Amino acid sequence: MSEPISDPVICPVCGKKAKTGSAIDCARHMFGTGDKPHREWVNAQGLSFIDLMIEQATTPGNASYQILAEAIEKARAKK
Repeated sequence: MSEPISDPVICPVCGKKAKTGSAIDCARHMFGTGDKPHREWVNAQGLSFIDLMIEQATTPGNASYQILAEAIEKARAKK
C-alpha cells in the first residue's frame, strides 16, 4: 500500500479530492466526469479534452492522463 500524500490534489473544477490524492487520479476523475465545466477547464489550459480522450482510447499507456496530470500540477503551483 502506498503512503498517503500529505497535500492531496483537489479537482480545480469541482473541489473533489482525488481518490489517492495524486494528480493522475485527479486526471482520471476529470476524464471520467467529462461534463462541460471539466471539459472547459482542460481546454482553458491549452489542451483539447476531446483529443486527449481520443488519444487515451486509441493509444496504449497513460500519456493523456500524464499530460492532464501535469496541467493540474501546474495549476496547483500557481495558487
